[in-house]
Amino acid sequence: MCRLGALALLVAVLGGCSDTPAPTPPPPSTATPSTTSASPRPDLVVTLGAEDAAMGLRVLNIELTNEGTRPRTVQGYPAIRLRDDERNLLDVRVHEGSASIATMEDFDSGPTPLTLEPGQKAVAGLVWRNKVTDASVPATNGEYLEVAPTEGDHWQAVPLGAPVDLGNTGELGVSAWAPPRKE
Repeated sequence: MCRLGALALLVAVLGGCSDTPAPTPPPPSTATPSTTSASPRPDLVVTLGAEDAAMGLRVLNIELTNEGTRPRTVQGYPAIRLRDDERNLLDVRVHEGSASIATMEDFDSGPTPLTLEPGQKAVAGLVWRNKVTDASVPATNGEYLEVAPTEGDHWQAVPLGAPVDLGNTGELGVSAWAPPRKE
């Protein structure tokens, strides 16, 4: 009994040493902490394929791989953004198809639904010209490429092997997703 009395006296003395009231502990949390990151790895992963350049015309292939565990359907065109060497967004007009950049049948065939099983790929292409039409307008060089595979997907930064050198036209064509060509 003496120990309990001494302990009660010690708590009363120590508790009385402060002019501020003791903080009320928060109620127990019923939420469980999240184990996922803010940006989970996407199921549809974008990488770059081969680049081809001839006489000022540039073509860059984009590959899309379903790295998920369920089939995914893509239809349409990937969304494309370019950034400069300081990662500022560039003012680039992205056309569906080859537009006035070049005449290329495979770029202008249009979108069709494409279901990718886990591990399967789709491809799309970018086309542009390194063309200077006005010497007073600085040339545009895209140092960083960002791609959203389908509407509503997150943007993915895709490392470029070489800049997207648009000259000063500021135009880029993109083809629809399609099955990879058999070689």
